Amino acid sequence: MIIIIPFKTPTINHLYGFRGFHKFITKEAKEVKAKIAEEVKEAMKNQYIWTGEVTPKLKIQIAIYENWLTKKGEVARKDISNREKFLMDSIFEVLKIDDKFIFSHTMVKIQSEEVEKAVVTIEVMK
Repeated sequence: MIIIIPFKTPTINHLYGFRGFHKFITKEAKEVKAKIAEEVKEAMKNQYIWTGEVTPKLKIQIAIYENWLTKKGEVARKDISNREKFLMDSIFEVLKIDDKFIFSHTMVKIQSEEVEKAVVTIEVMK
């Protein structure tokens, strides 16, 4: 299954707010989560997603398309890993599959100055 999220996904730094010691999910994060859910549901209409009583081992690849360079052409200080948990949780919540079934996970940066998106590929491991 291939899921295309046609917008920049937020970093973990932009997902939560604090009131004293109480942590909460921000309005922006709730809106992004809803948009991700729409994209997952659309992908489910057009592609096969494994369903059954026993979930198999899953292999996930996430490609983040974005401009990863500064104006000087150096690699920007953008952490790819702090995008993964929110994105994965949002997708797997819609799929109604526990992410504990992920046995292989890869994230890659794709240099793109025109398009910001995430492409998530989910496969059953053999």
